Amino acid sequence: MQRLLVYLLLALLVPLPAVSAGLDEALEPLLEGEFALQQGDATVAAKAYARAAEHSTDANVAERAVRAALAAKDAALTRRGLARWAQLAPNAPELPAARLRLALLEGRQADAATALDQLFAQPDGWRRAAAALASAADTALASRLIGSLLDTDRMPANFDAWLAMGGVALRLNDRSLYSRLAQAVVGKFPAQVQALIWQAEDAVTRKDMALAKRSLDAAAAVPEMSVADRLALAAQFNAMNDPAKAASLLEAAGEEDRVAAARAAYLSAAKDMAGLERLYTALVDRTPKDESSPVRLMLLGQIAEMLEKLPEALAFYRRIPGGIQREQGRLRIAVLLARSGDEAASLDVLREIQASDSEWADIVRDAYLVEAELARERKDTVAEISALGRGLSIFEDDATLRYNRALAYERNDQVDAAVADLRVLLAAEPEEPDWLNALGYTLVDRTEQREEGLALIEKALALKPDSAAIQDSMGWALHRLGRDAEALPYLKRAFEQQRDAEVAAHLARVLAALNQLDEARSILRLARELDPDSPALRRVLEELPAQVREP
Repeated sequence: MQRLLVYLLLALLVPLPAVSAGLDEALEPLLEGEFALQQGDATVAAKAYARAAEHSTDANVAERAVRAALAAKDAALTRRGLARWAQLAPNAPELPAARLRLALLEGRQADAATALDQLFAQPDGWRRAAAALASAADTALASRLIGSLLDTDRMPANFDAWLAMGGVALRLNDRSLYSRLAQAVVGKFPAQVQALIWQAEDAVTRKDMALAKRSLDAAAAVPEMSVADRLALAAQFNAMNDPAKAASLLEAAGEEDRVAAARAAYLSAAKDMAGLERLYTALVDRTPKDESSPVRLMLLGQIAEMLEKLPEALAFYRRIPGGIQREQGRLRIAVLLARSGDEAASLDVLREIQASDSEWADIVRDAYLVEAELARERKDTVAEISALGRGLSIFEDDATLRYNRALAYERNDQVDAAVADLRVLLAAEPEEPDWLNALGYTLVDRTEQREEGLALIEKALALKPDSAAIQDSMGWALHRLGRDAEALPYLKRAFEQQRDAEVAAHLARVLAALNQLDEARSILRLARELDPDSPALRRVLEELPAQVREP
């Protein structure tokens, strides 16, 4: 009976051919190796499988021995296993990938390059090559190998393979190599839209906007594009602040809901209300009166909202029969009712959602956020804090609810409560730059704990150096510490990136402190135009001398 159980267990753990191929001698080490793998002991597993491979005539066992040895990073056992595997199955397509992994383990660049060439000769061998390179312990060697492929024009003539190598470059944290691939790929695939998009994305990262625009224009000129290509290209034009071009690209992309939704968003961003109206009319005309698709009805409601056709939007949202779109539509109904002046009906809808047992917990959570947002719009901070607090009593660990409550507390001058909420967030996620920045800014702006605040903002900036909000916080922190000359560059960069009343107010305050009064007055006028009711602007105005403050 014991022997039978062992046989049954072995049948579950190893390939069936192994059962009849040298079973007596291989059985014990096979079981030992499998149990060691189950327990996470790669070293014991590698040694056991090496013994099993010596006694078994099954190539699967030898392959298993190689994989176990590689997992244990044991080069000697890997070589033994490879020799046995090659003896039993000399044409196994997985052999070159194993040889590549061993060469990477031992740092043998020439042998690794040979294995790569062998893999690229296989139809999908590049997939195995990418997996091996991405997991290489010696990342510098892996980068050199890919760079050598570029230098010697040995990259596969397959666009997906190039994308995979780009992914490997990012995994290796080699941005320079990634850029080389992005710039070379167009030479190999000049009519490939995705190649031109890749080149453009990389150019934007390197702030070469001229090249990015040339690449996107070249992609737009490609005569035949799939819907996926058009959507991807449109997204890039929108990211380059050309939503009108993005919308025009989608005119020929068909009538799918995902296309219409993207086109509507781009037309709205381009403020092309006439184009949006034409799209809306065409969609309504093509939608049967008894249409029950939740996706289509949600889309029509959203476009009607963009066009400020609120009764039509409400009608479409109310027709949604089910699914998550119905729940999302109910949230929009609450918003539209409130903005139409029927706050009681709006609150009834939100409270109904909050009390429901919806399978979509995020929708229930969002009902509290929407209630808080509507309270904020009518400047009822007490009601805003109450809604967020009720949400937190149910979703105790929800960061979005807590963060919004912290901001509400700060607006209501409950600074200690705001700081307490932000410290809870930071304790849970100590490397989150937004929490670091929010707490740092609050400490700098509303308390005497400015040095601590500055340290938090410095950490946030190191984690997210391109953030306009964190640049602004850094400048304001330095100003609060009397270091206005150091503060000015941060605030100028922040204002260049984000035309915001609060940032403008901070910049004006520092300019005034540096006696650059004309420029301070000019920036202050911009701040008033952007948001005359900004609390930050109001506080800054109280600090400015009269000759700067006067409009």
